[in-house]
Amino acid sequence: MVDAKKLATVIMEGRSTEAVEIAFQLLQDGLPIEIVIELGLTYALRSLDMKCTNDEFNLLEILLAGRAVMSVMNALQARGYLNMKQVQQDTIVLGTIQGDIHDLGKNIVKIIFTAAGFRVIDLGTDVPPQTFVTVAQQEQASWIGVSTLICTTFHTVREIKPLAQKLGLKDVKVIAGGGAVQQCCPEDLNVDLIAGDVFTALRLCTAKGVKL
Repeated sequence: MVDAKKLATVIMEGRSTEAVEIAFQLLQDGLPIEIVIELGLTYALRSLDMKCTNDEFNLLEILLAGRAVMSVMNALQARGYLNMKQVQQDTIVLGTIQGDIHDLGKNIVKIIFTAAGFRVIDLGTDVPPQTFVTVAQQEQASWIGVSTLICTTFHTVREIKPLAQKLGLKDVKVIAGGGAVQQCCPEDLNVDLIAGDVFTALRLCTAKGVKL
C-alpha cells in the first residue's frame, strides 16, 4: 500500500506524472481525499516553505514542485474528486510591472497561489498600473500582486495604490515582490505589503485580520 508521504516526496522532487499516479492509488486504497491533500500536497508545500525560511531552496525546485501540485489537483478535478470552485479563496490580480518583462518569479507565485486555492488572474509582464487596477475592479479581486526585478520601475509601482483608491477600491491590498524590492519597506513603494518569497506572500495573503 502506498504511503501518503510518498506523494509528498515525489511532489517535492517535481515528478508530476508519478505524483498523479500515487494520488489516484491512495484514493483507490480508500484514503479520503482530504487526507491525500493534507498529507501529500499541503505537506509538500509546507516543507518547501521551511526550505525557503532556511534559505535551502532554488527557484527551479519550487517551480517544478508547484507544477506537480497543480498536475495532481487538475487530475483530481478532472476525475470528479475535487471541485476547485469550492476550495478557491480570494482573487489576486498578478503581473510584472510596466518596464519589466521578467516572469519566472511571477509564474511561480501563480502556481503556488493557485495550488493554495486562490483564483489568480495573470496579466503577464510589462503591465501598466491602470491595468492592474481596472482588472482588479472587474474581477472583484482582494489582492493586487506586482512583481519587479528592476529598480527603475519603482515609480510606476507607486502609482497602483492611488489609482485603486481613485476607483474606490479601498479594500484591495497591494503586495509587491521580486528581487528589486527585497530591501524596500512598503512605504518606499506605496504598497501594503512586501514579500521576500512566494511562501511569505502566501502567508500574508491568507492571514486573517491583516491590519494595514
